[in-house]
Amino acid sequence: MDKTATQWMVEPLKKYATFSGRARRKEFWWFYLLCVLAIVVLCIAFALLSAGDAMGVAALLLIPILALFVPLVAVQVRRLHDVNRSGWWLLGSVVLGALSGGIDATKLPQTEPLAVLLVALAQLGFGILILVWLCSRGTIGENRFGPDPLAAPDA
Repeated sequence: MDKTATQWMVEPLKKYATFSGRARRKEFWWFYLLCVLAIVVLCIAFALLSAGDAMGVAALLLIPILALFVPLVAVQVRRLHDVNRSGWWLLGSVVLGALSGGIDATKLPQTEPLAVLLVALAQLGFGILILVWLCSRGTIGENRFGPDPLAAPDA
């Protein structure tokens, strides 16, 4: 019997910092929905509460976001493992972000426009590649990261 949506949302929290193994699409996308809903609720709460002490409220609202960060990265890594890709691929976005961070927006007219365009296209292409992998059907049967989660009895 399949799990409910709530069970799928909570599953990555049970595996808080587990970066090994594989994760089904349901596990990733239901948890991703939970994260998006949490951020929307936090943004609304921030808008309602920030009339007075905006910095204090922002610090309080940042705690749940940081608490969801580790399980989100862990479930992304396990999702990539399901499509037989290394979790290290997620570092590509960090590298590209660092490259774009080196471009000084205040000096854009003096910055090489081609370099700015190439970094932006690389970020877009890399994001699309990761998204395609996150949406793809996992490897059928066992792969180098473990057994097929669809074949597991608790899946």
